[in-house]
Order: sequence, then C-alpha cells, then structure tokens
Amino acid sequence: MKSSQPLPARDPDDVHIEILERSDTLLIVRWVEPGRCHYGEQRWRRRFAQRTGTCALSRQIIHRGDEVFRPAERPLPANAAAMISADVLGLSGGK
Repeated sequence: MKSSQPLPARDPDDVHIEILERSDTLLIVRWVEPGRCHYGEQRWRRRFAQRTGTCALSRQIIHRGDEVFRPAERPLPANAAAMISADVLGLSGGK
C-alpha cells in the first residue's frame, strides 16, 4: 500500500543527488535512495523554506525564510520534505 505521507530520510549518506538541469526557478534532479526511492527526473521548484532544515547537497543548515528548492510533484513524493539551498547553487537573491 502506498502512503501519501512523505517518509523521513534514513541516512543522508545513502542519498545520491545529481542536478541534471537548472534555472533560476527550477531544478531537474536525479534522486536515489537505495531500497527506498528513485526519481530519475524530478522537478524541484524555488520556494522559501517554511521550516529550519538541512540542505540535501551540502548538509548546511537552512533557516526558515531562506531560498530553497523543493520537490514540486503531486502526489507528494517520498522525499517531499527535502530541500536544496539556493545559496549552495549560487542562485540566492541575497539577504
């Protein structure tokens, strides 16, 4: 049975992330968590972080209000809570 709730990531070191395409507002990401989920071409949209978290690429802290990219697909994917900092990609509008 599929759950509509995103699952928490297991070990961040098990996640393999590749940015396939990028623009100021959209990323196309290959996300692989062995034994859990695999998204070959997942769309991520630019947003403002709604909560404090950790960047999936750099493992740096993300603060609420920071510019981030998040999965934009419906229904919610297993990695729906993941964030990639726009700063890490050199795409931040600056603070």
